[in-house]
Amino acid sequence: MVVLCRPRYGGNIGAAARAVKNMGIGKLVLVAPEDYRAAEARMFASNATDVLEGALTFDTINEAVAGCKIVLGASRRIKSHRTRIMTPREAAGHILGNMGEGRVAILFGPEDNGLTSRDLQWCHGVISIPADDRQPSLNLAQAVMVVAYELRMGIDTADSVRSFGSASEPEFKQMLEQVSAVLERSGFYIRNPRERVLLHLREIFTNGVRTSQDARIIRGLFRRIGWALGRGGDADNVDSGE
Repeated sequence: MVVLCRPRYGGNIGAAARAVKNMGIGKLVLVAPEDYRAAEARMFASNATDVLEGALTFDTINEAVAGCKIVLGASRRIKSHRTRIMTPREAAGHILGNMGEGRVAILFGPEDNGLTSRDLQWCHGVISIPADDRQPSLNLAQAVMVVAYELRMGIDTADSVRSFGSASEPEFKQMLEQVSAVLERSGFYIRNPRERVLLHLREIFTNGVRTSQDARIIRGLFRRIGWALGRGGDADNVDSGE
């Protein structure tokens, strides 16, 4: 579901509803919106007024994402080294690869400042849309459409993603559980949140080591395992790969 947090303008809310219906990606959820049933919202929704009228509304993000297993936030705030940064295409791959895990929420912030650091604390990862440095900020409805389009493309090509002989979801889950058990015994989770570590590893095992961040994560966990096996060196220097 697409979650608009504190949206201010009816036109953007209506256009986002239209994007959701255009790409067929589920529900629209609004957190502390202004008057989203205003004439402007209905006008921009065009033939998606059913999505607009059916939008769920909540007072807080906590209420909106309750029960969601995957929560991603679209943001330009990408400085946190503890949060996985994804392009819309990478995010689509992650979501579609984990649909069996439960409900998914993609958060978008208000038009003026976007999602705050506090908002992003609810997210397991951040979606960063590549844009020209001279004009990096996208309109809210544009951002929704970009992410929704990548999800749609992922859905349309899902049948060709899994190659013959690849691991089934139960096999993949068992593998992660075994890796997690080793990391638990090594003490890696003392300073690294289990949920985010496993999110990173699922992405890496699915798509390979594609970024410097991916490489740092793998190096970090093997440093910790190596230290745990040999019980040598300074443990403070092996706890994080990010």
